[in-house]
Amino acid sequence: MPPPPDVAALLDSLGLAIGTHQVEIIDFHQAESAYVHHSRIPVAAVGYALVSPTFAKGRFPKLTFIDLIHKRPSMDEIEARAVAAVCGVEVEPGSWNNCEPFGIHLWSMIEHYDLGAFFQRVDRPYGSRGEHYYMRPRGFDWGNPDNPEIPGALEQWRADYRKLPPYRQLLVATILQLYFQGEDTYWMVRVPKKWHAAEGVDILQANGALQDWARLYVLYPGW
Repeated sequence: MPPPPDVAALLDSLGLAIGTHQVEIIDFHQAESAYVHHSRIPVAAVGYALVSPTFAKGRFPKLTFIDLIHKRPSMDEIEARAVAAVCGVEVEPGSWNNCEPFGIHLWSMIEHYDLGAFFQRVDRPYGSRGEHYYMRPRGFDWGNPDNPEIPGALEQWRADYRKLPPYRQLLVATILQLYFQGEDTYWMVRVPKKWHAAEGVDILQANGALQDWARLYVLYPGW
């Protein structure tokens, strides 16, 4: 199914189009030289990476995978739909008025990719509507009003994280950064996290996790 006209127009401005089976660069001059607004960088970076990770790295040499996650809150619905389109996902972007799908998909990913060692379900939600408000990263006693750190828990969290294959590390990093949306001085310390954005996309695609990742990314309504 072709993308909506507004999504197609955005992709065209980046030299991209959705081909019969995958995203394509249809205008290399446009892809190489077009101005890309910061909120559209995820669309361009993911789209280019799916065609050529090498090209994407050259186009955005300093863009890390973590940067890609941090840009999600600044994106509008058309930009989010464009990320979904290049990843082959049909999904309505999340919003404060439509936050339930994100939480449902979040918990399904934690279960499907066996990420329970890193995230837990708490007894009461920290927020309003949405299943994601029941999720907290492990390492603290969330049942205590002061949220004290559990002795040795963060060290174990990091040790378990280091043992993961890269694609599951990327999924953990995505969930944690969507939750945190800022500098993390607790969990991802002295652990693998410095992937280039194109490298992360390539790893996720090679391991069959890209569409689940894209769905989570696009459904994100805020936290």
